[in-house]
Order: sequence, then C-alpha cells, then structure tokens
Amino acid sequence: MKPAEARLHLAPSATSVPPMAFADYDAAVDWSEREHTTLLRLVPVAASARFDTPAWQLAEVLWHIRSPSTPVTDWTDTGRAGLAAAERAHEPAARIRLLSNLGMACRQRRRLDEALEWHRQALELARATADAFEEARSLNLMGLVDLESRRFDEAGDRFERAAALFRDLGEPRRVAMGLSNVASTRLDAGRPAEAETAARQALAAHRALDNQASVGNALYIIAEAGREQGRFAAARHAVDEALDIALALRNRTLEGFWLLTLGDVQRDSGEYGDALASYQRSAMLHRRLGDRSREALAWRGTGLTYAATGRAQDAAAFHRQAVAAHRELGDAWQLAVELDHLAACVQGTDPEAARVHRAEALTYLARYTDPRAEALRSRIEARPAGRG
Repeated sequence: MKPAEARLHLAPSATSVPPMAFADYDAAVDWSEREHTTLLRLVPVAASARFDTPAWQLAEVLWHIRSPSTPVTDWTDTGRAGLAAAERAHEPAARIRLLSNLGMACRQRRRLDEALEWHRQALELARATADAFEEARSLNLMGLVDLESRRFDEAGDRFERAAALFRDLGEPRRVAMGLSNVASTRLDAGRPAEAETAARQALAAHRALDNQASVGNALYIIAEAGREQGRFAAARHAVDEALDIALALRNRTLEGFWLLTLGDVQRDSGEYGDALASYQRSAMLHRRLGDRSREALAWRGTGLTYAATGRAQDAAAFHRQAVAAHRELGDAWQLAVELDHLAACVQGTDPEAARVHRAEALTYLARYTDPRAEALRSRIEARPAGRG
C-alpha cells in the first residue's frame, strides 16, 4: 500500500460514503490482502455495464491500496479496463494517472519497451492538458525505464528535468526521490563512491520527510556502494536497517529485493550459509510476486555462493537457470553478466564451453559503454581465447 503516493480524484458523490477506518497499518494490509481478488473483479463488471466513472476510480484506488505481497500482474487487466473507462468518460487526468500506473506495472515485469510507451502517452497527455505535476512524474518514470535499460545519459537528463519541475512546484518529497534516482544511476553505471555521496544526501532528505520506503531505498544504495568498495560492516548495517523498514511495512517486494543485497554482503563476508538462506527467501518471494528477473538474481547469488565454497557443479546449475530466465526476458545486460559467471563455473571441466559463453556475453555487451560494462568487457577479453 502506498498512501504517500496517492493523488486520487473521486467524484463528488463518492464523498458521501463514509471511509473505512482501520486500527493500524497491519489491519489495513490484512483487509487489502483479504479483499484483493474480489475488488479486482469489480472493475471489469462496472466497465462492462458502462459505469465508467466508478470503474476508473476503483481501478486507480486498487493500484494504490495494492498489498505489497500481491503480484503486479494481478492489477494489469484491471488497469486497462479502468483506462478504457476513463477514455469513455472523457477524464484526461485519470487517463494520465492510469497510463503511468500501467507503465510502472510493465517496468516491474521487465517489459521495458511497453513501459516506456505507456509513460510516453502519459507525458504527451500531461503536456496537452498543462499538468506540470504529471509531466514531471512521467519524466521521472521514463528515467527509471532508461535506468533499467542502462541508458544512463537519457535517465540522468530526464531525472534532472523532472527534479527541476518538482522543485518549481514545491514538491520536496519528489525532489528527494530524484536524488535517490541519481544515486541509483551512478551505482548501476559502476561509480559507487559518487552513488554513495548522492544516496547519503537523499537519505537525509527522506529521513526529514519521514518517508520510510524511500529511506530504505537510500540505505540499500548505500549498502551496495559500500559493499563494492569493500566496506562490508557498514554495508551490513545499512541493509539491515533497510530490511527492518521493509518488514515493518510488510512490503514483500522491498524485502525480496533488499535480501539480494544482504546475501551479497554475507557472501563477501564469508557467511555462506546465511547468504544461501537470504537468496532462498528472496527467490521464494519473487516467485510469489511473479518477478522472474529478480528471482533469477537470487539464483545468481546462490550460484556465486556455491562457487565460493568450491561446489562448481551446483553453482553452474543455478547460473544456467538464471541464463535461461534472462534470455527469455530479453535482458541483454543481465544475460551477459550471467554468461560470464557460468563460464567461470565450467572453466575447469569444459574450457570450450566457457569460451563459447564468454564470446556470447561479449556480443550482448557491445551495446553498452558505461564504466561497469567496460570493466566486465575488459575482464572477459583478458582471458586467453584458447583457454576459455
């Protein structure tokens, strides 16, 4: 559930309905989980009966009250039905918000081209209706798609334009989120020291605003940046605090993702049994959420842990699973990284297979020029061709 992000615009008649009251956050989440499936069914029923206004309103509300433990795939058809209803009702503001929600849903499912198209439509409509807030929001969301596609220059440009608009609009929470996005861009590009600096600025801003999920995100970035710089104790402290936040929010999406970082820190610290447990829970949570990309990242962590303990055959099995998932998802970057890990596992028993895996990895890396990609390409090319 994301109450801080909700900007719901209900019809005047809806204000006569007394709001439900919950004893606390947990009670609200319990209700959302219990009624989730039933509520989703109401939107297409209302839309088919041409009750368009309640149909789009309910679709939007259901996006915001979605329990963190429910797969985003459950909402997608609901969102499409709500969008069609908003179009029939001639509600451009509702259309913009639903287009944005559909884009976020696709990004979570790694359907990045489709996500970008939804956000492009939202951006065009926001500009056509002079909605500066939604224009800034669309730019920021498009930047997140660019970030996951490793188009770092485009991501940075969109984040900067979005931050400028949010600043002009007096939206400090959104400006702070922009700082976090800048930090993520630097981290993914392979600039951990710069990422940590930006993340600490974002962390201070989010703490001042008491935005707990965003505090956790900044801590996650700090943990990853610290781990890459060899500061494992500091990284562990940051990721432990982030996970405490995820557990308090009962947000399984955040818990599953940040468990990957915990597992990495544990593996780098030689705590192999604990690392395997973290990856196993992360894989289980992502499987429930329908996030195959992050489930494959948990398999990667498992494989790397087995490799660190000398179990190359077991490691290779997990890397093969991850390769298959990233190939099916069309994720060229993750596929290249995984192929290199698989090559390392089979190097001792099948040097020719290792050579083939690395050669394939290089074909996927050709499109990337960021520091992290350049470093990986250099490591692969440094290996003698005849020895894999």
